[in-house]
Amino acid sequence: MQDRRIEAEFKKVRVGESFSTHLLKLLKPMEGKENIDIKGSYMILPGNYIWIETESCTSCKIFSKLPVIVESISYVESSGVVVRLIVPGRLFHRHLIENLKKAGLDVKTIFMKDYVDYELTKRQKEVLALALKLNYLGSRRSMKLKDIAFLIGLDTSTISRIIRDAVKKIVKKHLEE
Repeated sequence: MQDRRIEAEFKKVRVGESFSTHLLKLLKPMEGKENIDIKGSYMILPGNYIWIETESCTSCKIFSKLPVIVESISYVESSGVVVRLIVPGRLFHRHLIENLKKAGLDVKTIFMKDYVDYELTKRQKEVLALALKLNYLGSRRSMKLKDIAFLIGLDTSTISRIIRDAVKKIVKKHLEE
């Protein structure tokens, strides 16, 4: 993409052994949208997105054969392609790195941590997401608890309990680490 002077950031990728699909957000509108020299097929989508299906690169071929979830991909000029992955343990991580290096790729682990599941209920996630979005959890609240309760259709005391229980689970998990 960089060679074609198309500035975009990866949003999602579905890796496959033969073909991979990428959803990218264009950083600026493209000129001459009809004729982009990209191997594979692409569609320009509303909202300045581009959907590309192309032959899988070496990394994607390896990812597709191992228990790997690609969380995000980005390009950092000083480092190159940075991929955020979830793997089911350190043994699989080591196996993945060995396979990537064996394929001739220059690979470096920047950061690693164990996956944490906060075990929040669907309702706790919903309430926390809304509280965060409405800046209830910010240092300068722009929304009150009763407003969140009204939007969700529950009592203020219920919303308060849901938020306290969810925050307790998150804090407890972090302190156990």
